[in-house]
Amino acid sequence: MAQQQTHNTPSFVLTIFGASGDLARLKLFPALYELVEHQRMPKDFWIVGYARTKMTKKEFHTFVKTSIHEKYGKDTKKKTVEALLSHIQYFPGKYNELVDFEKYHAFLEMLTKKKQYIHLTYFSVPPVAFESIIRSLALSRASKREDIRLIIEKPFGTSSHSATALFHFVSQYFHEDQLYLLDHYLGKNVVRSVLNLRHSNRVLSHMMQGAEIANIQITKFETIGVKERGGYFDAVGILKDMVQSHLLQLLALVTMDIPVSKTATSLQRERLSVLSAIKCPSDEKNVVLGQYKGYTKEHGVAPHSKSETFTALRLFLNREDWFNVPIYIRTGKALHESHSYIVIELEKFDFQDADEAPNRLIFDLAPNECVTVTLLNKQDDINEYQQLMTSDSIACDMDGCLSEHATLLLDVLHKRQMHFVSFAEVLAAWDVIDDIAHTVAQQKIRLESYDQGKMGPKSQHGLVDIDGYTWYDVHTQS
Repeated sequence: MAQQQTHNTPSFVLTIFGASGDLARLKLFPALYELVEHQRMPKDFWIVGYARTKMTKKEFHTFVKTSIHEKYGKDTKKKTVEALLSHIQYFPGKYNELVDFEKYHAFLEMLTKKKQYIHLTYFSVPPVAFESIIRSLALSRASKREDIRLIIEKPFGTSSHSATALFHFVSQYFHEDQLYLLDHYLGKNVVRSVLNLRHSNRVLSHMMQGAEIANIQITKFETIGVKERGGYFDAVGILKDMVQSHLLQLLALVTMDIPVSKTATSLQRERLSVLSAIKCPSDEKNVVLGQYKGYTKEHGVAPHSKSETFTALRLFLNREDWFNVPIYIRTGKALHESHSYIVIELEKFDFQDADEAPNRLIFDLAPNECVTVTLLNKQDDINEYQQLMTSDSIACDMDGCLSEHATLLLDVLHKRQMHFVSFAEVLAAWDVIDDIAHTVAQQKIRLESYDQGKMGPKSQHGLVDIDGYTWYDVHTQS
């Protein structure tokens, strides 16, 4: 491992609230390991775990090492782990006790020898703890001029009303430019590539105009069920867990106007313009809900739960350039494959046969991470079509490529908010989900049961059939 100080990364202290929890174990500590391994850390930095769990620094180090080994296995580099651990401390404390935060502030002053450090605070805690931590951070700081940056990972509320309340609460204590609302999908290299491709390629940008598109399909399938997240998931369902943040952001990414400059303000404005225009017709034909068999027997799930583990939606954008272009979203758990992709079907000429396949642009986000253009070529002498396909990887395969959480932590350090969502976007996305929830309640939409390991509820096909289309399954076509 080379010298650690590179890339002009500023000195910082990162406090991870909830450091003994699953998010820290599964995502944050492996991400910090990556940053050290790829020499993206400054010489001076501290990582402090703050949690209610009583443990010593040595016990906490063991917890961190275990989480890294769980992620990287035999590829884990001992020197890198030791280098990271030399910068890690632990502080046990409560989230709702101001006296604990005052003691913690004194602990940080001793740790940093009162030098000026950027203070990053990561909320790796349930949303119920957000307000206590925000208030205690604000009341225990030495002055309002302290450079404190709050990294809050979704969920941001459970509805438009609760998200608005959270925004007003945070605004009492911190400025919006101190907030980094993290949707980890926006840290994925492959998702960022979609924006970069649109911004840099005139042909591609013209193809992705509303007038050129017949329909858009966004699919996110998982083979696993809820596993250890049963308690959390059962309280929200897949509409709030997956669609409200991740998939609506993907929708915005492929349909928004490309700004002249790639700045946080311009990108957030364009994404907001799309999110504010999303409409789901208030008719039961436009919403499909499902639940996999055996879900109610999962740990933490209520015995008679009505939470959906699958949904398919038919949406539209209330914008002139996208008038009458259907956008289909489907996502589910315990299905036949783990696959995430966006399919953009292009309009056909009026003279083309109705049964002739359309040309398509496909962004395969996981696991293949590639972009594909399919073109149809008719062989007149045998009256058949030949599918011409050009495909290339959009994966980050260079040395130094980082995971989404590592990438987003660097963004926070360098005050880059381009790939973080604004509260206005959060509220607009919740408005969409709230409207769908209202439709579900008013129309009494039935929750369909489906077998694990299969393709999900059959009525998802009726949803696209309304417009004369079919779901394009990348798995069966490749």
